[in-house]
Amino acid sequence: MNILIVGSGVIGLSTAFDLALSGERVTVVTRNYEEGASWVAGGMLAPLSEGLDGELLDLSVDSLNIYGDFISRVEEVSRIKVFFEREGILRIAVEEEELEEIYKKAEIYGKLGFKAERLGPSEVRAEEPHLSEKIEGGVLYGDEGNVDAEKLMDALLIAMNQLGVRIIVDDIVEVERKNRRVESVKGLKDVYRADFYIFATGSWSRVPLNLPVFPVKGQILKVKGPEPKRVCYSRMSYIIPKEGYLLLGATSEEAGFDTRNTLEGVGSLIEGAVKVMPVLKTAEIQDIKVGFRPGTPDGKPIFDAGENYLILVGHYRNGILWAPMSGRIALDLIQKGIRSRYLDSFSPSRFEG
Repeated sequence: MNILIVGSGVIGLSTAFDLALSGERVTVVTRNYEEGASWVAGGMLAPLSEGLDGELLDLSVDSLNIYGDFISRVEEVSRIKVFFEREGILRIAVEEEELEEIYKKAEIYGKLGFKAERLGPSEVRAEEPHLSEKIEGGVLYGDEGNVDAEKLMDALLIAMNQLGVRIIVDDIVEVERKNRRVESVKGLKDVYRADFYIFATGSWSRVPLNLPVFPVKGQILKVKGPEPKRVCYSRMSYIIPKEGYLLLGATSEEAGFDTRNTLEGVGSLIEGAVKVMPVLKTAEIQDIKVGFRPGTPDGKPIFDAGENYLILVGHYRNGILWAPMSGRIALDLIQKGIRSRYLDSFSPSRFEG
């Protein structure tokens, strides 16, 4: 089967990877394969620290549980080692009110069977000695993890070449549909036809798909300095250790496709990180990056399947986390005819009227 995937963020490439690895003929069309949220994502695999519940939590846990296998397959094909670990995330509170909230969440998650260890101030600093004396306490979520999103994207691009996936640079401006069937997609350069179409267009979904997706700008800092053992996550800042550097994130700005790094944004990142971990005031800034998370009115993704197409957009803050399950949804639908329950959970019909 000839499959055309529109979009080359982590969702588009992960889906292309799974389909090509299973023997399908895949082409990816992208407006810019280094644009979007995936290249600058923090890479936290943190559904519990994020406080997710309901079907968002179910989707997240399903994806997290297959993440190790997904990374192993990407590494085997690309021959690139991707930083990935599931040593847990430390969800910390700077204020007493925040601590009460995360303790309540931890109790709920614990009853659901997740690892959720409540820690007092001294126990938090025993885990991470660099944390501020003002930290009220926290919760160690032992099931959560961390992946280097930039390295993952590099590996996926190399895997595309290894698997014979063709990548075409073009800006798709129109999708020709009749009822629940796609006839073609039109770009600025050409018109494209395939047996099956997958749309993973991220923040650029509104025009070609007429869906309520909008960009949420995020600025993130890459620094070199003292590293915590694991991700330290709070409302004020999240500090994410990688191999040899840290990510400090991230702003959340409804500013359209504004690619500028701003003093206000960078200043807030520095202020928050230093308040949480004062030793970072001596850290060296290595890079400042901007990405665009694909937001939706209710903060949930938009999934849809027609006769010969699949839409996977609106992943907002969790595109990296949900990448393996997005590929699984596509593979099961195309090769096995299995329709994921998440296609109904996150249907665009919820926005009708």
